[in-house]
Amino acid sequence: MWGISQNPDQSNLLESQVAQIEAEVKQAAIDHLNTKDAETALSYYADEVIAVSNDKLFPSKEVLAEDVRAYYEILEEVNLAAWDDIHICVINANAAVFTAKFHYSFTSKDNTSTDLQGIWTALYVRDKDRWKIRVRHESFTSKENRNPESEKSE
Repeated sequence: MWGISQNPDQSNLLESQVAQIEAEVKQAAIDHLNTKDAETALSYYADEVIAVSNDKLFPSKEVLAEDVRAYYEILEEVNLAAWDDIHICVINANAAVFTAKFHYSFTSKDNTSTDLQGIWTALYVRDKDRWKIRVRHESFTSKENRNPESEKSE
């Protein structure tokens, strides 16, 4: 168990290597959050991914892909996608844990706006020269759902 002490695998890395891994993982998370289509979003996941989203378990990439594709089918526009309070723990040269708060807002094709916020954690692993999500957990709450057209008539 590592406890509060430094990860023993990380101690073999130079400070500059840890900083580089942190920067690469952070950029991969930013790029993933700002993805505009299902296939690109899915390309950020390792083939053997396991994901949890509140009370949903996605035990394989195939099951996760169904959910991701369903989301992008209803997506009209992403209004806001932001990470806040980012923490990255480099495990070794090929693995790091990314944890952050997120704010995400989108408009569906039926003109419904959804605002989400929560906490997101992912284990990123290096796959050749690319960082991919191997394990993901997100806990979120919907701040509000509204239809802007119905608000105009009120």
